[in-house]
Amino acid sequence: MWLTRWLVGWVRFRVVTPKGKEQFLNSCTRAGVYLWRVRPEAGGLTACVRAGQYAALRRPAKQAGVRLRLQKKRGLPFRLQHLRHRPGLVAGFALFWAVLLLLGQFFWTVEVTGCKQISEQALRQVLAEQGVAPGARKSSFSAKEIQTKLMERFPQISWVSVNNHGADVDVQLTEKDAQPPVADQSGWYHLRATESGTVVEMHVSAGTPVVKVGDGVVKGQLLVSAVVENKEQNFLQLYHAAGTVIAETQHTLQVTVPFALSQWQVCGQPAQRSALLVFGVQIPLSVQLPPQGMLKRTGQQTAVRFCGRELPLSLLREQLTPVRYVTQRRSRAQVEQQARLLLNSKEKTELSGAQVTARSDTVRADAAGVTVTRRLTCRENIAKEVKLFR
Repeated sequence: MWLTRWLVGWVRFRVVTPKGKEQFLNSCTRAGVYLWRVRPEAGGLTACVRAGQYAALRRPAKQAGVRLRLQKKRGLPFRLQHLRHRPGLVAGFALFWAVLLLLGQFFWTVEVTGCKQISEQALRQVLAEQGVAPGARKSSFSAKEIQTKLMERFPQISWVSVNNHGADVDVQLTEKDAQPPVADQSGWYHLRATESGTVVEMHVSAGTPVVKVGDGVVKGQLLVSAVVENKEQNFLQLYHAAGTVIAETQHTLQVTVPFALSQWQVCGQPAQRSALLVFGVQIPLSVQLPPQGMLKRTGQQTAVRFCGRELPLSLLREQLTPVRYVTQRRSRAQVEQQARLLLNSKEKTELSGAQVTARSDTVRADAAGVTVTRRLTCRENIAKEVKLFR
């Protein structure tokens, strides 16, 4: 009741008369004017009434032949009266609430907890693609869709929760425990060839060899069988075949490198620029104009934190480097040298477990570039365990 009276405003007045007080009160009741805190005094009485009904007291006062004197005015309407001559203050107050309401439509902070093996920066990038970032609008926010997208992009997540707390988003996740791979050793296994070649050495610890040193084998051929014959008791038994079969194999690697090399080339002095990002809006802090033409942008964005929480405010420092796309024609010697370097890298990657005993390169050049073909003779273990029954 007190709050309602304060919001609409109320006044306290005094009825000045030696008589007619009772008639005045009765007239107010008939007119539907509610009075409170009615207190009799010498030569009259005092009472309170709503500010909007004070003018309605003139008629009851005239009928009762009394005079009214205003003593005090209280309430919100009287507090705001002095603002009528200060429109700037009223406009600023209205603008404050409008801006506050507008900013409530955006995310202010995004907190991520639980990242161990997963990069928090990569996770935030996926969140930003889904519209969850400081300064992004909240209109299309869907926690379920974002959780599904995070699980798809990061299979190592076992549990994730995305909660919207007004202008704050809280992302909590738990990563799966890394478990070492366990080889399936149950059942029976053959040994089959992973490459074609000539057998030069065999060391079989279990199983029955079906090839011997000097035999030629093809990829996928059976080398050691899991079936072992017991000649004394005349029966067959299955084992887990094990051992190594060293063979001389042939491999061919090929690399083609064009004469024309197209790349971005720096063509001017870089420029350093700074900017302030507020709710995704970039506000330049540097007066230096960016260079003309194509630019390569490199830099760092630092988020502003307050009480440990990231705000939708960040400082961007970037370097703008003028570049152009040029095509350079190289000599045959340069192209051939690069091709051999690529072949060396390819050989180490694809034949890491093999011992190279001989190699020969063949170079062929045409109008487009140089092709180097390398033929290698290797010694390697070609035996691979293959389960007998799947």
